[in-house]
Amino acid sequence: MVANNQPVNKHQRQKLEAVLESLSKDDRDRLFAEARKQRSDAQKRRNTKARESVDGERLGRGKRRPDPLIDWVLRLVERDFAHKREDAADDRELVEGLVVGLTRRRATVLPAGCDGADLSKHILCRLSAELAGRQQDGIAVGDRVLFTTLDVPADAVEHEVVSVLPRESKLARPDSHDTNQERVVAANVDVVVIVVSVVSPPLHPRLIDRYLVAIEWGDCTPMIAVNKADLLPAGELDEALKVLEPYEQAGIPIAVCAAVPGDDSSVRVDGLRELLAGKTCAFVGHSGVGKSSLANALDESLGIATKTVRETDHRGRHTTTASAMHFIEPGIRVIDTPGVRFFGLAEMSPDELRWLFPEFERFVHSCKFNDCAHDHEPGCAVKAAVGSGEIALARYDTYLRLLEELRTGGKPKDVSERIRSDFDPSDFDPDVFDTNG
Repeated sequence: MVANNQPVNKHQRQKLEAVLESLSKDDRDRLFAEARKQRSDAQKRRNTKARESVDGERLGRGKRRPDPLIDWVLRLVERDFAHKREDAADDRELVEGLVVGLTRRRATVLPAGCDGADLSKHILCRLSAELAGRQQDGIAVGDRVLFTTLDVPADAVEHEVVSVLPRESKLARPDSHDTNQERVVAANVDVVVIVVSVVSPPLHPRLIDRYLVAIEWGDCTPMIAVNKADLLPAGELDEALKVLEPYEQAGIPIAVCAAVPGDDSSVRVDGLRELLAGKTCAFVGHSGVGKSSLANALDESLGIATKTVRETDHRGRHTTTASAMHFIEPGIRVIDTPGVRFFGLAEMSPDELRWLFPEFERFVHSCKFNDCAHDHEPGCAVKAAVGSGEIALARYDTYLRLLEELRTGGKPKDVSERIRSDFDPSDFDPDVFDTNG
């Protein structure tokens, strides 16, 4: 996993340098080798042309000197060893916990082994100076952390989070003002549920495409929940759901739901509940699709605030302003995240993108060229699979669109636009895409 690019402050740097000095020669050699590789990879990515952010702001990428190697090494020390350091001047007991809520410089933590549904067990902690300085990427709801009791309470807060344990997975996006810095949406999730609605706002696939790339990039598993199914007659609903057929063909589970508070007869979330049983998941999606309403439908006692979409443009209004984890039977942990209207791609290369479409995987090793980009090369097995219908044409269209965006630095199209493919299936002549060249 790539180390955070957020620079360390002077106080944090001194602590990390002390930790580095205390490590064995083998550990130091390993860190320097990994740091060299990460710095080299980052420099290659920076050499791509300037891209525009999803909200249209130009984000320049002029020439810049490589970061000092020691900065990269210290970031790896923070990732791998900082939580293990023993400060002789501080013998306070460290307790492991789970971040279930996060606001500015504050985290709500559930101690390990406690029942999450028992709100009396949730502990409000301040963030250490190091974590507060890099909160966007350094800590997220779902992180496992170490916290301690303060000798002197500060602002009525008696505990402090001192470090974050290594993550197993994450969902992240680039910061809208600095694409070199990521914003972690949720950590250590089993499933990311992309919530869409059939109407108000209408179902558009572009945001789904971007989420799927980010989900694969962060080692998570995707799922799609279609909400507000009760707002369309059966025939119209079936027609609206056809746009999701490429995702179903790619093996992504889809749950059709209707979350209507206070009306048990029309709350249809049982299919979603079965898919999420025993899992930690994050609800993500466009503003107004009903992420919080779905959580309320799964457990009416949650009482999460919700709003209707605006009548003027049928866009969602931001009701959830901070991520929070909710505990729902049977054994479901739901991270409800703020809605978005845009979701930028991580700072990845075109070569990395081709590995983020799982349906390509069983074909890529049959391509004539090992570095096949699946767009112009002869003997491409992926293009042949598109021609035979084994890979959905719409998903391949998505891949080419995102590939072009990464190569040229072009501005992403508005995620509310429907995908209208420029390709005709008849163009995929098996003779043209013969994998034998």
